[in-house]
Amino acid sequence: MAESTNKCVVAFGFILACGAFAFSQSVKQPKPPRNDDLEERWRQVWFDSAKAETWVREKTNRNDHPRIKEYNRFAKVPLNSPYCASGLYFTAKKAGLDFDLKNPAAVRSWFSDKSKVIYDHRQPGRFQATPRRMDVVWLFQSHIEAIADQTIPRDIEDDDMINTVAFNSRGNNVKEGVYHPMRRKWRDVKLVANHVTPFVKKKEKTEVKTSLK
Repeated sequence: MAESTNKCVVAFGFILACGAFAFSQSVKQPKPPRNDDLEERWRQVWFDSAKAETWVREKTNRNDHPRIKEYNRFAKVPLNSPYCASGLYFTAKKAGLDFDLKNPAAVRSWFSDKSKVIYDHRQPGRFQATPRRMDVVWLFQSHIEAIADQTIPRDIEDDDMINTVAFNSRGNNVKEGVYHPMRRKWRDVKLVANHVTPFVKKKEKTEVKTSLK
């Protein structure tokens, strides 16, 4: 009798496992980029560059750290300026990416080229392209961070969370600094801009022209 009961339990467990597997397969998930995706490699290099700065912590929450001064010096703004944008610009350059930004320390400058804006919260659910890792997001009144997730699903809801690489942020931490992952609600994202794709396309065209000479 006990042996028969055990067989029933095992069989029931197997059925549940199969059902869970089938359910997981039915839920559509965004496909991660292929490993041979050149653009994804550029995104990864920038992501690694930005994430490597997570040791930076302000001393008295007044933008006071030697590394912060380096971000702002690179962006050509006063050394104790807010650095959410200048930190991203610094790490992009360090990774080999070159963005055409008139004022890289200003959040608005990252979104001034409308052709690079792929999501606008004033048009909910309307994506010009799927947001990917290291696309930049405008948060709150005037703050910028970079997406740390590989992709953002198009059916994302306001209460869903995304992960970012964040400069000049605190979250639930005691000190301002550089953090990853920073958890943000999608409802707080105003705009998303893609600077990596235009950079890669421009670089490819330049390399083709050079090779033809």
